[in-house]
Amino acid sequence: MLKQRVITASALGLPALALIAWGPAWAVLILVAATLGLAAWEWATLAQLPGTGTRVAWTAAVVAGIALAAPLGGAGAELALVLLGVVVWGAAALSLPFYHPDTARDAVWRPLLQIAGLLMIIPAGAAILALHRIEPLLVVYLIVMIGLADTGAYFAGRRFGRTTLAPEISPGKTREGLMGGMAMVFVFAVLVAVATDLDPMDALPFVLLSLVVGLISVVGDLFESILKRRTGAKDSGSLLPGHGGILDRVDSHLAAAPVLAGGLYWLQLWPTPAI
Repeated sequence: MLKQRVITASALGLPALALIAWGPAWAVLILVAATLGLAAWEWATLAQLPGTGTRVAWTAAVVAGIALAAPLGGAGAELALVLLGVVVWGAAALSLPFYHPDTARDAVWRPLLQIAGLLMIIPAGAAILALHRIEPLLVVYLIVMIGLADTGAYFAGRRFGRTTLAPEISPGKTREGLMGGMAMVFVFAVLVAVATDLDPMDALPFVLLSLVVGLISVVGDLFESILKRRTGAKDSGSLLPGHGGILDRVDSHLAAAPVLAGGLYWLQLWPTPAI
């Protein structure tokens, strides 16, 4: 399984990173809209939207929201979506400790998850495109950082995992794994800060923001686990050998991207748009 995951990530991830780093903005827009469109289709399936036509319309709305927000609304609309993503994922983080599958009725959770998909996927797409507009390597940094966090959590959890992180949601995740992932994020953020010769007054907030982004990425993973557990699915799909579906691969990014972009705005590293 691990070997298959590495092969798939290398075959698809490396070209995608190269396109993000050096490709034209229109190509990155197509890549982001297509990737999150596939993730949206899987979300719609897991959230049990009724009928193929409804799922197609829901997915099309997500893709249109990602592709047209900035062109139609300008930087102000882009920023508004980013901040919406921060609020929604912050609320998700606060609500996860209270989730219990025995008391979460389908009549409430099914429409809630359907609406949440729109409020989580569209802002993530807007945030990724905003980061790319500011500096393409910020998107590369985000993707690599989350990959390292997942890797650190995987190996630390296997070696030291004892205490379950969220037993009602994802019994396989441990607090020791979380700490291993955060250790990887910390080391990577420090190395990037040193390599880019950040001023110490900028490096400290950058590293702290990276740790917050790493933590919120776990919320994205856990939230998708709720989707899968409520439908009895092991993976969101089967498009990526060794990984499952597209949503399985980008769930952490959905939460992390708005927080990184919003954090840069809060730190005044994102120029305030003329609204």
